[in-house]
Amino acid sequence: MAKFLYKMGTFIAKHKWSAVIAWIVIVAAILIPLATNAPKFDNDIKMTGLESLDTNKKIEKHFNQDSEKAQIRVVFKTTKDDGIVQPNITKDIKKTLDDIKKDDKHIDKISDPYENKQISKDKTTAFADITYDVSQTSLKDGSRDNVKSHLKDLRDNHNVQTELTGTGMTSTEVGGNSELVGIIVAFVVLLITFGSVIAAGLPIISALIGLASGVGIISLLTYAFDIPNVTLTLAVMIGLAVGIDYALFILFRYRQVMKTETDYIKGIGLAIGTAGSAVVFAGVTVVIAVCGLSLVGIDFLAVMGFASAISVVFAVLSALTLLPALISIFHKRIKVNKLQSKFKKDIDTPWSKFITGNALAAVLLGLIILVAAAIPVSHMRLGIPDDGVKPADSTQKKAYDIISDKFGEGFNGQIPMLINVKDKKDDPQGLQQDLQSVYKDIKDKKNVDIVTPPQMSKDNDYALMVVIPKQGPNAESTNDLVHDLRDYHKDAQDKYGFKTEISGQSVINIDMSKKLNEAIPLFASVIVVLAFFLLMIVFRSILIPLKAVLGFVLSLMATLGFTTLVMQDGFMKGLFGIETTGPMLAFLPVITIGILFGLAMDYEVFLMSRIHEEYSKTGDNDYSIKVGLKESGPVIVAAALIMFSVFFAFVFQEDVMIKSMGMALAFGVLFDAFVVRMMLIPALTKLFGKGSWYLPAWLNRIIPRVDIEGHALEKYKTVESQESEAKNSKETYDTTFKVYPQGATNVSKHQDAHGQDDAHSIVLDDKTMALYQEVKQQSASSLFLYDALIDYQNKHQLNSKQQATNIEQLNKNIEKLNQLLEKNLRNKS
Repeated sequence: MAKFLYKMGTFIAKHKWSAVIAWIVIVAAILIPLATNAPKFDNDIKMTGLESLDTNKKIEKHFNQDSEKAQIRVVFKTTKDDGIVQPNITKDIKKTLDDIKKDDKHIDKISDPYENKQISKDKTTAFADITYDVSQTSLKDGSRDNVKSHLKDLRDNHNVQTELTGTGMTSTEVGGNSELVGIIVAFVVLLITFGSVIAAGLPIISALIGLASGVGIISLLTYAFDIPNVTLTLAVMIGLAVGIDYALFILFRYRQVMKTETDYIKGIGLAIGTAGSAVVFAGVTVVIAVCGLSLVGIDFLAVMGFASAISVVFAVLSALTLLPALISIFHKRIKVNKLQSKFKKDIDTPWSKFITGNALAAVLLGLIILVAAAIPVSHMRLGIPDDGVKPADSTQKKAYDIISDKFGEGFNGQIPMLINVKDKKDDPQGLQQDLQSVYKDIKDKKNVDIVTPPQMSKDNDYALMVVIPKQGPNAESTNDLVHDLRDYHKDAQDKYGFKTEISGQSVINIDMSKKLNEAIPLFASVIVVLAFFLLMIVFRSILIPLKAVLGFVLSLMATLGFTTLVMQDGFMKGLFGIETTGPMLAFLPVITIGILFGLAMDYEVFLMSRIHEEYSKTGDNDYSIKVGLKESGPVIVAAALIMFSVFFAFVFQEDVMIKSMGMALAFGVLFDAFVVRMMLIPALTKLFGKGSWYLPAWLNRIIPRVDIEGHALEKYKTVESQESEAKNSKETYDTTFKVYPQGATNVSKHQDAHGQDDAHSIVLDDKTMALYQEVKQQSASSLFLYDALIDYQNKHQLNSKQQATNIEQLNKNIEKLNQLLEKNLRNKS
């Protein structure tokens, strides 16, 4: 792959404007259709495969309900007792509701708060439900504006507080200024890293073009699939973060290459061939991880994973194909700071000295930080956010609080109970008696506030009661009530022959949490095993992947613990713009596992590949760690800070789901990059010494070899360059040869441009032939002598001293062989 990427990189560098134009055409082709047809993102999260959802469908079918239709609940509140039933207020409210319906053809019906007794006990508050004939996704802003404009007069002139909630009030806007804030901080980090405005801007441009393409594709897919709007936000977060980071890795490598390379075209090719290989590996890893969300068995999580994968794919494509064109255009403005280059020759830094000199202390410090942050996981509660956790100044939060205060906390978490009475409908009198008994049983249960009388379906096959808990939908007492009502199923069957089922937000939360908890072990196991085998193949070691996997688990637990501490417990909530705390987002752990895994492997590979490369050359463990921290450390720190800034910017969004994901991913990157990859992993590598690189010989023989950093390409280009120079020299003829021993009779003769026999027909004397055979045994191809030697060493488990001896001997043999070949050429001529 490295050779292909090298050739692709040089081709793009030579045809830079064609590449830029191609990207402009691609982006335009994706975005132009969206200019005339807005994407159709869902405002709600749809789930299937849950018992409570199946019950909800039955209720909709038999009781003429439709949860797909948009609904806005209007809450009216007066300051005086009995104020809501005052004749003038009653008249104004009814007229306002009539005007709202008259001015919007999409309104199906409006419930009358007076006829339906939707009035609080103190008669200060009432509510009306507006049901539309379109889904919440299709509801236009004009419908919301119609409601707001008619309520303004009631609010301003009649001293009636009005607030709105319901599915029709769910915002379709995502992102806001979060992306801009993240981009600005990322630009500052890049500017500090590269010391150049142009160099800092290139990764941003590359990432934005890739992001626009990925987001455009996701938006187009909304015409054919149900995609929640939170999916787009997650895709933007991941696409922007990895897009900048991948471009940063490649540009950083380009600057390293250009310290010794004079041809910028070749430098771009080498950067794409080496760092680009790592980018492909990292991108594929992230794609596999997020697509693995489909293993959970919840549809919208699979959709979120696939959408995020699209965003990552375009981030990789942009970094590999657009960035080299941009570098080629601005190559004269991207220079290496000579003073900085000179300074970097000293491998010792305060951090590397601390890690190698105090490895045990570094490990203990890292473990203390991670374990302390992980402690709150022990009391983490999962749930689906409702209007109760929205910002205090939002109309949804105000409506939620008024309903809770005037109608009871449980009114926002009603639990419909569906009763199958088919076997009893031939005995109407007995049926009613048994239903009243069920009604009394439920009403007498602990944590029940109100139970509505049984309501029969039109076909008399089902009865419906609504149970209102004493507390809200995410309260522990409500969870206990849900389990109690489910346990009642057996009593209802034994006593009355009824089959009972329950639904509602509280029940859906519990079902979803249960399904996620059942799926997480499988999903996490797949992720951990995948990480272990990928890293074992890359680094040909047992301990390196084992440390990486354990580090990932620790950083994951620390991430979830810290997020619980802030989002659920309210620690420093003011600092993060959190006004109301509540249970953790039910699907946050599984999303964090998938995404953080991909990002963690990215940093692991970038750091350990450099340490591994240096260790292969020197056999000096401490020196290799210092080189890795010195050369890869700065780019890992820069990449982590960029990702943190992009994710953290979303913490200040109003939507609690987006806020939670931003918080978890931002601090997940901090814990993993700074505590695990920059502290624990190098310190453990120091403590384990050469054992870190041990791999059983039998395992070494059977696992495939992967060169994700493209090191073979660098050696290949060195040899290629030397051969090119030799080919162009006036004093040296073609060095490609076909070897024959002395006395051979089938020697083929070829004439070169000078009329001389070319190197294809070299006849070697015995001494030269022996040297040639010795080198040939070590490598079948002169372009990959070092790779063949390293393979040989790994296969036979040679120690570092033997490796160094072999490399030195191979160099001597190659040099001696070249001298003898030149002597043969001179003798021929």
